[in-house]
Amino acid sequence: MELQASLFFLILIFLLYLLFSLLIKPKLWCNCEICSAYLTLSWSKQFKNLCDWYTHLLKNSPSKTIHIHVLRNTITANPENIEYMLKTKFHNFPKGKPFSIILGDFLGRGIFNVDGDSWKFQKNMASMELGKTSICCYVFDIINCEIKTRLVPLLSKQDQVLDLQDVFKRFSFDVICWFSFGIDPSCLELSLPMSKLAMAFDLASKLSAERAMNVSPLVWKIKRALNLGSEKELKRAIERINLLAKEVISQRR
Repeated sequence: MELQASLFFLILIFLLYLLFSLLIKPKLWCNCEICSAYLTLSWSKQFKNLCDWYTHLLKNSPSKTIHIHVLRNTITANPENIEYMLKTKFHNFPKGKPFSIILGDFLGRGIFNVDGDSWKFQKNMASMELGKTSICCYVFDIINCEIKTRLVPLLSKQDQVLDLQDVFKRFSFDVICWFSFGIDPSCLELSLPMSKLAMAFDLASKLSAERAMNVSPLVWKIKRALNLGSEKELKRAIERINLLAKEVISQRR
């Protein structure tokens, strides 16, 4: 009875939230072609995921920019826009609270998930270390070694079909672990099993990003509160990452 009452209460809150959203934001629903395809999931008939669909829309956009009104989002692949946002006026384009909340459980308050003074402080601290000549040379040696001993031989093999996205993901993870922890997960050795840390990290990234696909943030927040479905998987993946990271750190001390 208590469980049924709790579920009824949560559903009631969700319905009230939707009603409140419709009342104060009359433009929440949009009948334009892109928004209709997003809301009805009709895009999934032709594309495997949202990224492929977004890529298709951007290719066919004269300005290389699209608007998804129901998400209040603008997506751009215009080089001039990207340079303006990431370089010229970076401080004018914070990630924003909704973005930080979505990735908060996974990335916490690190440099990739904060804005303003916190971002500036972490950027300055990172620049002081990563800007040193010795560090730059060390990173160059790691990348050079990974390219010569693994990436090039792998790409040079004949009669083998490779998923480049997967290959470069493995390459990046090898380099990051080698540089950050001094360990070699050997992800580019396709004959070896994928690192547990890499698998957990990849799953947590995927599930965190999928939060943004929900019609309302309340959907994934309720699932997280009840420890259900994808939120349960995300919690377990993050726990595995933390556990494996602690083991690596303790081994290097």
